[in-house]
Amino acid sequence: MSNASAGLPSQPPYPIPSHALRDMVLSLPRPAAGAPATDWQGIVQVALDKLADLNPRDAIEAMLAIQYIALSAAALDACRLGFELGTTAVQARQQRAGATALTRAMAGVMRMLDQHRAAPEAPTRDWGNTALGLAAAWQAEPARPTETTKPAAEEPKEIVRWLDEVPDEELAEEAERIRREDAGEPPLPVKPGPRRIYMHKPNDYALTWKPDERAQRKYPGWENMTKPERREFFGYTYDGPVAPLEMLTPESQAAAAAGEE
Repeated sequence: MSNASAGLPSQPPYPIPSHALRDMVLSLPRPAAGAPATDWQGIVQVALDKLADLNPRDAIEAMLAIQYIALSAAALDACRLGFELGTTAVQARQQRAGATALTRAMAGVMRMLDQHRAAPEAPTRDWGNTALGLAAAWQAEPARPTETTKPAAEEPKEIVRWLDEVPDEELAEEAERIRREDAGEPPLPVKPGPRRIYMHKPNDYALTWKPDERAQRKYPGWENMTKPERREFFGYTYDGPVAPLEMLTPESQAAAAAGEE
């Protein structure tokens, strides 16, 4: 039963502070460069309508409602980036995973909001001029040292990707890029960000592999080689007992008798 139907005076909506509304607006996705002012106003109006539907009744509910709106905007933006033109399969999977995590966070915020509304109302606390004194003391404190803050590191032009850590999709894409470059075909679209260099780790077992020079020789076919030639070609070094000649075919027995096997 509402206050109006019970004959009680209706409670005015909680006045949300302007700085909280400003933080909410700063968390929204920005329109494209050169977009008209109506696009900016439309995005803000949608957020305000969501806030009105959530109808926060105090500061805690206002904080949770604004967090819910910010998480919702971030989840939708992550989904959009997952389908953006030029997005790779790996990037799309990462964006969708981020959207899933943001959606779970939204559900958690909504549960906290419902739990807070179900709790009994506490008496209003009168802070008096406490905020005025604390704000003045805060303003008198020295600002955080900005000169010692490390500048943001510039994005490197090249990054090293270890081959044993690269997903199969990315490795296949790199192989296709190299094939097109060697064949003189049109290259793949350039990815945003630094150029990737694929290398083995310094202690990678693959670096201990040594190519066999026999692998570079043309294979004439085993039927065109004698037994000594086959042993040398395939690197067969076994000199132990062999099967009895009776187990061989007549042709092999004849070849063994002639010393060809």
